[in-house]
Amino acid sequence: METNENIIDKLNYIGLDLNNIPKFIKDFEELDYRPSKYNDEHLYKVYKYIDIADIQILLTPTNRLSYMGEKYGKAVPLYAYLTPDTEENIERHTKFLSMVSNINIDKIEEIGKEQEILNEKIPFKVKYPKDYLWQIYYSEYTNKYFMLVPTEDLEYTAFFYLLKKQIANAKSGKKEKIFVPISYTDYSRKYLNRTQITDIENYLWLFTKEWPLVYEIYDKDNNLSIQITGKAFIYDDIESDYKIVLQTKEEAIKFYKTLKALFIMKTEMPHHFNIITRIDNKGSLSFLVNNKKVMYEILPSLIKEEYLKAEEEKINLIEEKTKDEKELDRLQKKSAKLEKDYLEKERQISTFLECKKTFFGKVKYFFKYKKVNLTKKQDGAEKEQEIKVIRLNKYADVKSNYTLEELIELFKQIDKEESKVKNLENDIKAIKQRITNLESKVRNATLYIEEIDKHKKSIFEFWKFTNKDKVSELPEGMQNQEDAKPLRKVFDFELDFEDFSAQLDKTQRELLSKEELNSVFLATTYILEDINKIVRNEEITEERLENIKQKALEENRLNDKDNFDIFGGISYDNKLKVLANKKHREKEREIYNVLDITKDITLEDYTNYLKQVLKHLESAFSKIKLTVDMPIYKASADAITKNNFNKFDIKGSKALSCMVESKNNFYLYKINLKENTPIVAFTNIIYYDNYNKTLPLGMNVTEEILINNNLINLELKSKEKINIVSYLDEKNPLSDIEIKTVNVEEYEVN
Repeated sequence: METNENIIDKLNYIGLDLNNIPKFIKDFEELDYRPSKYNDEHLYKVYKYIDIADIQILLTPTNRLSYMGEKYGKAVPLYAYLTPDTEENIERHTKFLSMVSNINIDKIEEIGKEQEILNEKIPFKVKYPKDYLWQIYYSEYTNKYFMLVPTEDLEYTAFFYLLKKQIANAKSGKKEKIFVPISYTDYSRKYLNRTQITDIENYLWLFTKEWPLVYEIYDKDNNLSIQITGKAFIYDDIESDYKIVLQTKEEAIKFYKTLKALFIMKTEMPHHFNIITRIDNKGSLSFLVNNKKVMYEILPSLIKEEYLKAEEEKINLIEEKTKDEKELDRLQKKSAKLEKDYLEKERQISTFLECKKTFFGKVKYFFKYKKVNLTKKQDGAEKEQEIKVIRLNKYADVKSNYTLEELIELFKQIDKEESKVKNLENDIKAIKQRITNLESKVRNATLYIEEIDKHKKSIFEFWKFTNKDKVSELPEGMQNQEDAKPLRKVFDFELDFEDFSAQLDKTQRELLSKEELNSVFLATTYILEDINKIVRNEEITEERLENIKQKALEENRLNDKDNFDIFGGISYDNKLKVLANKKHREKEREIYNVLDITKDITLEDYTNYLKQVLKHLESAFSKIKLTVDMPIYKASADAITKNNFNKFDIKGSKALSCMVESKNNFYLYKINLKENTPIVAFTNIIYYDNYNKTLPLGMNVTEEILINNNLINLELKSKEKINIVSYLDEKNPLSDIEIKTVNVEEYEVN
């Protein structure tokens, strides 16, 4: 069959001579492969280093997404596509030559370089780009590997790379391995069974809120390890990749039991344990329980320690409950006595009010209540009994170890005791208020009756007193006033940012002048460095001004003093721009137009202009206040100091991403701003004018805000160090990693 020059060149590149087909291709060994309906062909769970020579190649007239039974059922050995000895094989041979003609040599070379890297190390994420192209399977019954090549696909790079390597190694006698996923293969269950692996996935999701990927990996010596990769939140909204490597069955079982114990503690006792995730210095995932790192070996001692603490807490609660019960009983008795006393006085006062209406009633009341009929004051007469509680026998029978079941049961008892104590405290608070009210009522009733008795020296005086138009009314008791704290809105980025940014943008459009907006815009640029020098009364150098002029010149923005722009900021080009998927016709602010940098500008002119900018910034800060409590973040190698304007991100992950690329050890500052804190936000109006009234509301250019450190007092709340996995080359999935340390400092605003 005739072949064109292109096909011959590519066959020569592969090393395949169709007139002298290698023996290993002819000597195809029969396979006994039985696809399991329980396996998912598109989930790669097992990766191995396989000898290139051990992989047999079959071609199938299907595509990669076809059902496995169909692909394998129609597959034939590669040799059938190389020998046009029958009518059917002629069609196959034609298809093979067509596949050869579409070979992309550059892509084959890329796979070669990729496999050279993979031969040295397994990627941190295990997966690598286009690993799905290999389509390599394993037959347990014949202990053979084979590659299925779907001829209806358009990508054959992995197939031709493998064939090229097999031919070259057959000629040289060299042995090479490739690192590939084994398709349609389930876990071996040598270390963990399927249920345990599923549990690990569920447990890790609970702690990381991301589904992990669990792989079985076989190294070059066919040693098995379980490798788990995923992402975890390590501080607020900051995520990091992680990789857990379990080299032995013992390690796997220990990790499973540790994770299961933490899961039980998190779900069964959520209010008693604070469990957080962190990245260790190897990029693995570690767990902290109440700020203690947890490992399998310390679990028994940790459970025992927590059990004894809980036992102490339970004893304290029982003692507190006993005291509260006695106190409540005392107060109930006091309340009953006061209520009885008040009812007697209320009855006497009611009788007086009824009797004063008639002559005979007045006479009757005068003689019946001639003597003062007041209950003796008992305040202070009844001494409070000292409450004594016998200390329970603490740790009467301390065991060497405790189980999670015992710990859960103990915390259930604690929850019940806490509930009882809280109910008792509420009852005591209520009855104390009731006693206060009753004491006030008794006191007022007593005064009222004493006022009546003052006029009972004679019947005539009493008659005169009761004939008055108005007798003093009985004052009311005290009202129960609860100290209710106003609810404060807490900012949630995912839920609140869109509305928050739109409202802030609207406010800044209404309150800030053009000069203030221009000044805030300059603070978004590198000119902020010069503004801060003005704040600190530092001098700006001539060299600095010349650098600014040079940048303006490079961008064709250096103005001529004689060429005055009569249009100012007005633009009539009406060019449509897109912001936040919305079209608008507004002009973007330009740094050198705002600065009005000319060839003849002097250092004095520049400094004086920045002083005006500073005044406008201070004016802007006096107008804009934060409407919610909100955390803000800044990643920096420098400390936060006074006499500075600082840019902060609303998202911690955004602040960190800019720094991770360049620094190995740096700071992440978190400031918890309070409502009404002076701020200026970099909303859309800061970057564009709104002359045509078409600018969308929001913060669609950046999510940063500006803080004036002179207007806030910061108090250090906490310090900690966290690790984050960083790739040396973010664009290369096979890149090595390094662990970067982030020093986190959290501040509160006083």
